[in-house]
Amino acid sequence: MSSPVLFPKARVSLEYFPPKSISAERALMTAAHALARFKPAYQTVTFGAGGSDVSDSLDWPSRLQNLNEVPTAAHLSLSRFQGRDAVLSHADHLWQRGVRRLVVIRGDGDGVLVGFQSVAHAVRVLKGLHPFDISISAYPEVHPLAGSDASDLDVLLAKQEAGADWAITQFFFDNEDFYAFRDRAERAGFYREIVPGIMPITNFEKIARFAEQCGAAIPQTMRERFAACGDDRENHTILARELVSEQVADLARNGVEAIHVYTMNRIDLAADTIRAFQGESDAIAQSHHLKLAS
Repeated sequence: MSSPVLFPKARVSLEYFPPKSISAERALMTAAHALARFKPAYQTVTFGAGGSDVSDSLDWPSRLQNLNEVPTAAHLSLSRFQGRDAVLSHADHLWQRGVRRLVVIRGDGDGVLVGFQSVAHAVRVLKGLHPFDISISAYPEVHPLAGSDASDLDVLLAKQEAGADWAITQFFFDNEDFYAFRDRAERAGFYREIVPGIMPITNFEKIARFAEQCGAAIPQTMRERFAACGDDRENHTILARELVSEQVADLARNGVEAIHVYTMNRIDLAADTIRAFQGESDAIAQSHHLKLAS
């Protein structure tokens, strides 16, 4: 009798940002505790908005990891440090606090680096400091400062060569952009997993402004559907849930095995996103199992 075929459960990772008030701190801890029930592969804590205290990016990864016992990655925004020694000291403190994962990025805007030739250079140096699991960024719609698709891919490949373990994408709303990027990266020789970053739309106006800054396109049909909601927040939430559920279900049907959810420190839409992705993935696995058994 042959052994049963086991299909891996869809993996999710979650992203939080450091709070700036007592009420925001309670919201973050409540969300991290509640979303842990989905057994995320790991969670990340961003460096926060420009001007936030660097110490928050030192404290919160270990605090959340101790709170919900989910492996936690700390974002390392290189351009926020004044030199290599400061970066390495910060990373070493994270390691001493039990943080074994990093998300290494340049930082906001053009992100001037001090002490490193590039993000790839920083990845190589950090790998030499401690055996961190390192994620790097990727851009389905091409980084706003990249000269071309080809130069953007060259940067991605350099980070892979430096030792990056996987990539997390900037959020996007048209899955075709992700599929095309995934294919281009594979043809260019990128063999690490590319995890799509998913942004549930908690506030369309804010997300639209943020998307413009990041170079992420918003489909016209999406703009029209949110415009039709007017000021009705309930309809806004219903539409946001419908759109993100459709997006992640389509990703699952097209071979994506892991997603990274930008939670915005909220439970509701993040939980809806996870349920939709894992539900579709489970349905696909069950279908494959039935075909093999027949």
